[in-house]
Amino acid sequence: MILWLKARRAPTVLTAAFLLFTILTILIGDVVVVLPSLVGGTQTALSLFVPIPLVAGLTLCLDSGLAAAEAPAVRNMALKDIMLIGATMLSALAVGYLAHQYLQVPPADIIGRNTLFLTGLMLCSRALSQGAAALAPTAWTITVVMIGFRSTGDAYPWTVIAEPSGALHAIVGAIVLLVGGLIARMYTSRKIS
Repeated sequence: MILWLKARRAPTVLTAAFLLFTILTILIGDVVVVLPSLVGGTQTALSLFVPIPLVAGLTLCLDSGLAAAEAPAVRNMALKDIMLIGATMLSALAVGYLAHQYLQVPPADIIGRNTLFLTGLMLCSRALSQGAAALAPTAWTITVVMIGFRSTGDAYPWTVIAEPSGALHAIVGAIVLLVGGLIARMYTSRKIS
């Protein structure tokens, strides 16, 4: 298990990414920045971008294995990867919940949900094209900023990450996409490219 974690670079890369995620979750708060938009308002919550370093770190960890050595392995490496992803997602949800409850950071609970959604998006895009996996969460976030808001500043329901914390469709969408990504990970992890 320790060698697998070192091969995945989890002690270094994932720890640093998670620390950055935690710091950004606490410090960003409800800061709003002006970003260009094709439609809708230009006021965007900076918290939309907070999950990206953690998802990118997780992507790097998942890409760090040696496919030729792992494909014939007796132990199921995909199951270990899923456990790593699950532990990372539970930790991200815990950081969001604790920052929201005890530090009164307004969008922290939304950041946890968005991390689930963007990780699921990364895992699904990784199943289709390994090179696109790291880009998909960033591209989705930029797409939301550019065309995801109405002229009144309200987000369209398809954006998911820009929805308020009580939006049931956003919670369900994040969970469904993450589960779909985990299933895709189970079936695509032993391919040798």
